[in-house]
Amino acid sequence: MPRAGGNGDVGGSGGAGWPHILLFLCDQMQYGRQGRVDSTASTPNLDRLADEGVFFTHMHAANGQCVPSRASMQTGLYPHEAGVMIIYGFHGHTARLTGALPTVGHVFRDAGYTTAYFGKAHFGASLECLGYQAGEEVPSAEKHGGLHSATDRAIVDAALACLADHDPASPLFLTVSLHQPHPPFECVETFADRIPRDEIELPRSFTEDDLADKPVFQREHAADTKHGAHDPDLARDELFTYATMIAHVDSLFGEVRAAFERKEMWDDTAAVFTSDHGDMMAAHRMRLKGTLPYDEIFRVPFILKQPATASPPPRHTIDDLAVNVALPGTLIELAGLPLPPAFRGGSLLTTMRRDARSPSETIFFEHYGAYWGLHPFRAIRTRDAQGGEWKLVRYYGPDEGERELYDLAGDPDEIHNRAGDPVLADVQADLERRVDDWWKRTDGRSFAFYESPAFKQSGAAAVMEGTRP
Repeated sequence: MPRAGGNGDVGGSGGAGWPHILLFLCDQMQYGRQGRVDSTASTPNLDRLADEGVFFTHMHAANGQCVPSRASMQTGLYPHEAGVMIIYGFHGHTARLTGALPTVGHVFRDAGYTTAYFGKAHFGASLECLGYQAGEEVPSAEKHGGLHSATDRAIVDAALACLADHDPASPLFLTVSLHQPHPPFECVETFADRIPRDEIELPRSFTEDDLADKPVFQREHAADTKHGAHDPDLARDELFTYATMIAHVDSLFGEVRAAFERKEMWDDTAAVFTSDHGDMMAAHRMRLKGTLPYDEIFRVPFILKQPATASPPPRHTIDDLAVNVALPGTLIELAGLPLPPAFRGGSLLTTMRRDARSPSETIFFEHYGAYWGLHPFRAIRTRDAQGGEWKLVRYYGPDEGERELYDLAGDPDEIHNRAGDPVLADVQADLERRVDDWWKRTDGRSFAFYESPAFKQSGAAAVMEGTRP
């Protein structure tokens, strides 16, 4: 593959025309907990990045669990396409990335970039076999007194040391991947005075959704002592704690940015900040992540800054529907590299160059299982030219027959499940047909297949055998 070259739309002057790439990831951060959305959040560095770049309001995770979502952000494939649908070790599944599928690390390495990855990965394979020449998966919180804040400090210190030694004339693809604000939740005291605790509000669905029209497992989940959110004061305390962790993430991002600036590399850098998924944070009276299809888990922050030499985008706030399966393709095209066909998720550059949102939009996302159970679903979210906005969740396997249908234009908090409403029968039938067609087009299989020993042990190999050109 040829080295990257700058042009009028992408690229930069760093590395003889090749832009540096910074991918900064955190774990379990909701879209709604950043300063541009939440007045109680303290994210000045992310807000500054958004002022310089493009702020996506409707980016979605391909999956609501860390390992499958991260696999999508490496391969440009949905989790079921990549064969990584669940955290390895859960419910007997051992599928993981092996290096057999092309990754964004491979593409940049082969193009002549220095590729480095520091922090949380959980790919189940070495960073080297996924295309990264430098970096380390910094030990988890248990090695740092049980505190993710200390782990993240070590991750950023390692990344800063790598950056300090890097020659700015050589193109760099650097990933910094933090643990926060993933549980165990801890109040990061340094940032506590920045969060106005008394102004924190609980989600509307905390009080207004009794889950009576939702799948049974959701009511069981909400009733559980660990995963349910029952006490409003405790819920606010947890939201406060979560906000201090996000403020720490923001501060660490600011440190990495400052290091790029000291090396006079920032103007020549394309930078992306995002999260692998969100957290319920008391919405619908639930906590944590996993088997739930709500925006609190699937809608994530996504901010992108182009190199200074790139043509400015016509919009700085993009409210198009998007999925993080397009992240690797976007980074590849930002560098001026050809996008390999294996990255089926495509790129966001076409979206960024449009003057206005497309009048009709459709995205898909999925889930398989979490440590408290297997509740697989495939889901579709749409907007139409008449102002309609819908989300349909189609369960299969243990919950076969269950559906969730939300009129997001009138019910953005997803409180009223309209599945089975005869008034919306045509809407539901159309969405079910479309999500099933997508599943077939992308080699989606049955629950029995995914629970077979062949898939549980090998994942991608089982999916790919006899089905890929």
